[in-house]
Amino acid sequence: MLDGLLLTLTLTAFVAGLTGAFSPCGFSMVDTIGSALGNTRLRITQLACATFTIGAVVGGILTFGGLALVGQLVGDTSSSLAQSLGIVIALMAAIADWRGLRIAPQIRRQVPERWRWTMPLPLAGGLYGVLLGLGFTTFVLSFAVWALAGLSVAVGSLPLGLGVGAAFGFGRALPVVWLAPTWHAGHGAERLERMASEPRLWLGLRRLDAVGLLLGALLMSGSAASAMILPAATDPSVSTGALVWQPLSGPGVLRLQAGEQQALPGTDPALGETMIAWYNPGQLTVAALATMTPTLVLPATNVTAIAVSNSWVVYRDHGPHDEDNLIGVSLANPAERRYVAGSRLPGQIGRPSLEGALVVFTVDTRQHNKIASLNLAAGERHTLRYSDSGVALLNPSLLDGQLLYESINRCAQELRLGPADSTNHDRTVLSLPSTVARDPGYEPGYEANWNSASLCPNRSSGPGGTTRLGPTALSPSAGYVTEIGNGRQSRVVVVER
Repeated sequence: MLDGLLLTLTLTAFVAGLTGAFSPCGFSMVDTIGSALGNTRLRITQLACATFTIGAVVGGILTFGGLALVGQLVGDTSSSLAQSLGIVIALMAAIADWRGLRIAPQIRRQVPERWRWTMPLPLAGGLYGVLLGLGFTTFVLSFAVWALAGLSVAVGSLPLGLGVGAAFGFGRALPVVWLAPTWHAGHGAERLERMASEPRLWLGLRRLDAVGLLLGALLMSGSAASAMILPAATDPSVSTGALVWQPLSGPGVLRLQAGEQQALPGTDPALGETMIAWYNPGQLTVAALATMTPTLVLPATNVTAIAVSNSWVVYRDHGPHDEDNLIGVSLANPAERRYVAGSRLPGQIGRPSLEGALVVFTVDTRQHNKIASLNLAAGERHTLRYSDSGVALLNPSLLDGQLLYESINRCAQELRLGPADSTNHDRTVLSLPSTVARDPGYEPGYEANWNSASLCPNRSSGPGGTTRLGPTALSPSAGYVTEIGNGRQSRVVVVER
């Protein structure tokens, strides 16, 4: 959802910037930069156009990127409330711009005229660009500007805020850059006068804004409709046309693509391609998903996690001395087993994910944390992600060479997606504040000297967030992640890739 929304709102912001050219400040910028020096110093005019563009882009980024950062600081922007608020804002602004309603509230303020007389033209142009790029320091020419500000907060995505800000700033600068250098040598003044006398062009741009906002609302509504798909659930596992999860109590649940839902004959369910697996005390069962007919029953005790594919099943059990063991068993030849990993302390070996013969899992120790892989058929081991103490890498899921996992530090919990064999293209698809409490770094009544106790870009000192991320699953179109709240409440949410 976020990629489509980013593209849609970025294009909308560009058109909203163009719409701003019809403001008194927009017209005056063309006259100020284009007529100040004439043809004799065209290079200075061109330089002023460049500084104006840079300033406008910087101003846009400051406004909309800053508002997106505020959205992150506010909290869980993936919640249904934030999504619904964004949809309402976009729809109301789209209706208002399509009908060409008078802009309200309006900011009736113009840029300082004295700058053009007291400063070098390139410097004045750059400062004028910043003011116009900020969006709300001069006249606002479309409701889309207000809507984009609200959406930046509601979505709370810094990449979206930066993209919207840069596009808005460039849109504000483009008419000036196009008209100002031709003020004397060409027909800049005539073109500007035609623009000012043609209100239908302004209305047409506002209607383009309305279309963009409507598309943004549709994208957000599609995401909001499935934001919380499974209440009171954890441990999702997904395959083509099917989804399983573990309720907080009782047996696992299977949901097919047609919407049919049924209870499974065991707990800790897992899906893989055309197979399904579950656990009952004393035995682990692997069955064909289409018929639910068991193909393999293994003796196993204290199983705490399962992963299955068409060729292997991997399970984690808890031994009599609190140790954890991760074991792989071939479905074609159950006598062929692989000891994947183990630990003397519980919790150090994470929940496995399996694709074909390749299993991925986390190893969490005091010295380091890593996501490792093992080819069960060939015996090859690799480290896919690695971190020193202070950063936890948890709950990986693998599909078609893509790795979904969580990176957690003292500031944030991030759900990331990228190629399994490289970290160069990892991107964050969901971010929550860390649950770690942050000390302010000083004691009340004492002098507050410089300290680094609370230097987190998304949160201040105090108690941490109330929601932590849990087990994940990955499908071709979406990622599934467990969100665990206070009181052991949990839900599974979907995040579109």
